[in-house]
Amino acid sequence: MPGANLDSIHLIGTAFSLFLLISVFLLVRARLIKEKYSLVWFLIGIFTLVMSLFKGLMDWFSNLIGVDYAPSAFFAILVSCAYLLLLNMSVSLSGMKMHNKALTQELGLTKLRLEELEKKLTRGDSH
Repeated sequence: MPGANLDSIHLIGTAFSLFLLISVFLLVRARLIKEKYSLVWFLIGIFTLVMSLFKGLMDWFSNLIGVDYAPSAFFAILVSCAYLLLLNMSVSLSGMKMHNKALTQELGLTKLRLEELEKKLTRGDSH
């Protein structure tokens, strides 16, 4: 029954990829995820769908990279994609942190200028 096991793997992969594609589409539509991040998720979903639908493609690809068991090669690629997504998110978070720091400093300077102007106005009113 090895063929039945392989068919269930492909069925699960197809269901997962369709769920992923539909979920990402709905998240983009609801504006809960930016398009630049959704593109990577769409590519992963399409890759998963193609590999799940075409059984021979997964075998060919695993042979190409020198892995004997095709599903383990597929899993390794998905884990690699997850690491790339985490790296991408880390870069985005670092950029946002620097941007927030600059905004906080600018806000502090603006607040200081406002306080100085208020002091000048109150001194001018008391004369």
